[in-house]
Amino acid sequence: MHHLLAGSRIRLTYLQDRRALAGIDWPTVFDDLADAGTALTHWHWCDLDRLTHVVLAIDRGSGRYAGVIGLSERANPPNRWLMIDVALVRQADAAGMLPRAMLANVLVRTVCLDGKPAGVAASRTNRAVLRDLGASIRIATLYPPVSGNVISFHAADLARQIGDGRTVLDLRSVSETSLLRDLRGLHGVRPGRAKLSLSRDPMAKPARSADATRRPRKATHTGMIG
Repeated sequence: MHHLLAGSRIRLTYLQDRRALAGIDWPTVFDDLADAGTALTHWHWCDLDRLTHVVLAIDRGSGRYAGVIGLSERANPPNRWLMIDVALVRQADAAGMLPRAMLANVLVRTVCLDGKPAGVAASRTNRAVLRDLGASIRIATLYPPVSGNVISFHAADLARQIGDGRTVLDLRSVSETSLLRDLRGLHGVRPGRAKLSLSRDPMAKPARSADATRRPRKATHTGMIG
């Protein structure tokens, strides 16, 4: 499913189907982001085969990838939660709305298709995008808090269940209606039009400029580039 990021040339594509996820051209994604100044060496490598929700951001002007966010669905009964495994954007968009919009896109689709998760977790590498989103969702609580010394014990308990010292956004006290309203406000997107050349095939490889001759670096399914 495609959406256009309002006020930009960015197209967001949400993928959940296993065949679509398996067809992602990860070497090209990483190659484009590296060319745009993204520091891949600071990324915590993950098992790309484990991802269950992915949003790809493509610059419609250049046809190159501008960002990607990938989450995996996990469970500690009775709680079902999402883990942010990879969140990368090109350097020019790192401080803008793109990271937050990609995560909001995933959550909107997840809530509508599978129901509201108990929370969203992130490692130290990816906690910035979770904190940014959490600051704009009413009632949801973040652990550890961004500032101050007021700790939500409910969020702390969920973080304890998830483990590994991760940052956790607790969504259990938020109604689906309220959450969707907040997320759509952060979404910053509108449905893509069928006439757009890049919206016909969600797995179509982005067009390259005529002078782009450098071979993409190889990437394994653990995300390693070499």
